[in-house]
Amino acid sequence: MKKLLTLILALLMLLTLVACQGGEDDKETVGTTTAGPDGETTTAKETTAKETTAKETTTAVETTTEPAVEIPVVQEGLMVFFEDFDSYVNTEGNDAVMALIGWKIRNTSDGAFKDNTGSFSIENGALKYINNVVGGQDSYILILDDDYMTPCAQGDYTVQYDVKYIDAGNSERYAVIILNYDGYNSYNSAHIRIAGSGNNQVRYFGSWYTYDVPGPYYAADKADGDGSSTIINKLTGANYDSNVWALKDKWITIRYQANYNEGPTVYIRDNSQAGSDFVCVSKADSAAGGIFYWNEIPNYAVALKLGATIDGYLDNVAIWTGLGDIPADKSTGAYEAAIAAYLAEVQK
Repeated sequence: MKKLLTLILALLMLLTLVACQGGEDDKETVGTTTAGPDGETTTAKETTAKETTAKETTTAVETTTEPAVEIPVVQEGLMVFFEDFDSYVNTEGNDAVMALIGWKIRNTSDGAFKDNTGSFSIENGALKYINNVVGGQDSYILILDDDYMTPCAQGDYTVQYDVKYIDAGNSERYAVIILNYDGYNSYNSAHIRIAGSGNNQVRYFGSWYTYDVPGPYYAADKADGDGSSTIINKLTGANYDSNVWALKDKWITIRYQANYNEGPTVYIRDNSQAGSDFVCVSKADSAAGGIFYWNEIPNYAVALKLGATIDGYLDNVAIWTGLGDIPADKSTGAYEAAIAAYLAEVQK
């Protein structure tokens, strides 16, 4: 029933919202379905999403007589993906970098929401991105596809990575690993902005819905001293100030726990402080509008999103099953063995 209601709601949105291909797509109004600072809520291309949904429904009916490929259950504590970029020499040029690491830059010709404007290089064991340029816009780089991530995403799992921002077009810019990426304009995103605020949200058919609510674990908080605190206050004790880019030139570790039943929880560690530990900056709440959409995107791909005009570094990208600490064994062999037969079937 929930999936039916979600589908009906999505189709109604597609039929009624005004198409617009404007600017950055990351700002939201809590509790509404509006999306960008330019008023962007949907695009003409979202008709394709609607048509695809209808097509997928038809296909599902046509293939009900065939047995579905069984998705394997994988144990907790297995490394699904790990990349620290340490094995690569310094490399410049998008094509050369993507060929080395096996990721794929997506453009509108691939079905992406926008064309890539980012430039990538490998520098001293980290992935560097430059997108604070004239015309810089949201850009998407596919890391892992649906097939590989599907078994992992049927239960709890954790995503962790390091970021360092070195420049930005304004205080709201960010880079983020997005989950449940449909290849176009739906995904889960816990983005941390350069000035020290953020959002824990789902983007569903071109609109934002928030997983947390105002209170002690609200990522979007920008007011300290009111009984709650901002992300930067939790990390450093300093009050949020949009004119102070408190995360600039600082390595932080972002940990996203995807609890299958309860929703996403986000932790951050400030690596510039000796002995620092993870601090919880957002918790999913059953009263949040986004909870209705948790587990509703039927896609599991993982991608890097550059939130428009942002420059920085990405390092130590890790995904593992379960909600425990990062496995000591960083190899992905056990996970790959567990899903090998499944992959062979679905990729026939």
